[in-house]
Amino acid sequence: MKKFYILVFFIGQLWSTEAQSLYPPIYDCYQQDPVLFSQTQPWVQQFEKLKWDIQQQVAALIQAEQVTVTQDKPYYQDLRSVVKIAGVLNKLDSVYDHFFIQAATVIQTNYMMQAGCIADQPAETKHPVLIDYLEEKVFQLTTQYASYEFARQLGFNSARVAIDQETNNWLHRDTALTASDPQLEQPLQDDYFWCVLNADWELSLSNPESALLQALENRMEKGKESKLKEILLIIFDNWREIEDILNWLNTNVFGDCHAVARASFKETIPLDRNSSPDLRRKISYQVLQRGVLFDGRATKTHLKGVARVYKKKWIGWGRDRMQQVGISYCTLQFDPCNNRPWPADGQPYIQVPNHRYTKSILQQTHPYALAIQSNAAEFLTFDIHYNSSYLKSIYLFGNRPCYGN
Repeated sequence: MKKFYILVFFIGQLWSTEAQSLYPPIYDCYQQDPVLFSQTQPWVQQFEKLKWDIQQQVAALIQAEQVTVTQDKPYYQDLRSVVKIAGVLNKLDSVYDHFFIQAATVIQTNYMMQAGCIADQPAETKHPVLIDYLEEKVFQLTTQYASYEFARQLGFNSARVAIDQETNNWLHRDTALTASDPQLEQPLQDDYFWCVLNADWELSLSNPESALLQALENRMEKGKESKLKEILLIIFDNWREIEDILNWLNTNVFGDCHAVARASFKETIPLDRNSSPDLRRKISYQVLQRGVLFDGRATKTHLKGVARVYKKKWIGWGRDRMQQVGISYCTLQFDPCNNRPWPADGQPYIQVPNHRYTKSILQQTHPYALAIQSNAAEFLTFDIHYNSSYLKSIYLFGNRPCYGN
């Protein structure tokens, strides 16, 4: 019996040691530093209030839109309700994320002026270690908090939560991030609607719009065994606004005069020391052009890009909530339906970058076919930006830069 207790003691010590090793030693200093505590507590109190407010708004949203769940499948009234809910949840997620960015920036700035735990740290490690501590131990952040609350309160496994868990496993397990980002392997690249779908990419509508039912019936009449899920994935992959969705469903007119030039490319790239001097970072991205397909017709052209920035942590990797990533593109292609260049004046179209913290998504649908007629003259180039600075060009068609980089 004595040997048993000794064994239990050593196992407990081993578990304790392993648990402690999950964090750098400076975390102990941070935890005991009264200066840091006094600076963080007012923000933490505001943060707890914000979380409570978000919980209440999510609960009110569920009740107002009469959302229910049966056998892990969420039921909504109609498409308009689905789009509204997704919009509200994404907005609340953004409010949550931006509060942390504001709080962490102020705390970091004030604490760096104090003689605290960071005084003896090398300059290049002061900022990221403190931010990691605030994320993990002080604010204990939840990814996409409002979307998580929505799934938790309803009691279903949403695509949003399932993919976040898969992504977390990838970040913790893949020490070099050599495997593909799980978020780039999903039926919907844009995560805007992940929060309203279950992990099987399904939902049900109690009173769907007549245009949606008609679209489903039309496909059935043409001998295509189609499910509501398939049409919804097409919709969610191309539009966010209910007006655009209903306009597409009601008109559903495609000239079908020519195929759209298709291409897609994705990878995960490391940032060099000049771009990221304080620690290792990587950006995973995917860019593409394709036709918007329905009934085999694809005269609308969809251009999309998504990029996410990750940072190396004490153990594994994590989302970098404090850095910005951006995507832009430029193109000169051919409009085969009207037999003229696009843009019509023959000058390249330039889309300015959309810089966002942690993740940036670019999504545009052009109401015509875009094709490559002359490889020597036409092109489509995407640019990736990090903290508002040009980082890399991806030549999807041709090899022309956007800004002479």
